[in-house]
Amino acid sequence: MLGFLSSKNYDPSTSHRDSVGSKTDLKMPPAACEETITPEKKLEIKIFSLYRLVWNGIYRVNDRHGPTHLNRLAELFVGAGMSSFVNKPEQIPDEHTVNGGRRWNPADIRVLQPLRAALTNPGPRGLRLFDGMSVASLEAVVEVLEAYAKEIASVNALYQLLRGLQVGFRMPTEDDEKAVLEQFIPTAHEFARRILHLDARLCVLVSDLEDEFWNAYGPVTGRDGWLVHDVVFPPIQDQGRSKKVISFKAMK
Repeated sequence: MLGFLSSKNYDPSTSHRDSVGSKTDLKMPPAACEETITPEKKLEIKIFSLYRLVWNGIYRVNDRHGPTHLNRLAELFVGAGMSSFVNKPEQIPDEHTVNGGRRWNPADIRVLQPLRAALTNPGPRGLRLFDGMSVASLEAVVEVLEAYAKEIASVNALYQLLRGLQVGFRMPTEDDEKAVLEQFIPTAHEFARRILHLDARLCVLVSDLEDEFWNAYGPVTGRDGWLVHDVVFPPIQDQGRSKKVISFKAMK
């Protein structure tokens, strides 16, 4: 299933930029080590580990509420000589006005909109699992998350590119802007296109998982499943509480 997203060469031990640097960073949810390790449970553990890796490597630094990679890239974008774009009317989104409107940041600049769309789209946050999922379905989830994880290298490359284009304290020139527009923007847009495609594939997969559960068990409790994000990064009010993960017990 989803063979074209195969990522057998993916190595989660590869060093990354900020908080995810090795396998030791991939923490197992407490409930995952309290039950018998079945094939389903092994895949579940891998899903949680991959999700944490993807979230920290592509979307937010550190945790559920850390700074976003989008905002950090946008800051570096402006620092690479693009400060004039902050005041260009054609770069200001329609919902912002000079004499009012909501506050905006560099990530709102129009030329960055494809990147913004990709990194603010629900994406992996919409990943839901269901009790009693088959091994094949869990493997399909792993495959999609591995495809996302391969894009962490692309995020690292965007950081490296922008850091190499920083202008320091001197006044930016037209050549600085040209370098960013020619080197960074095409790379960022291509990355955004790949992420949005993966988002679409993930949406299809989640629908398939919901159908699988419905066909197997009908309108029973658990049909809506639960978000992987809330297990890996529990909401503040759930911190310290015991949280159900997956039972994988036959449902009657």
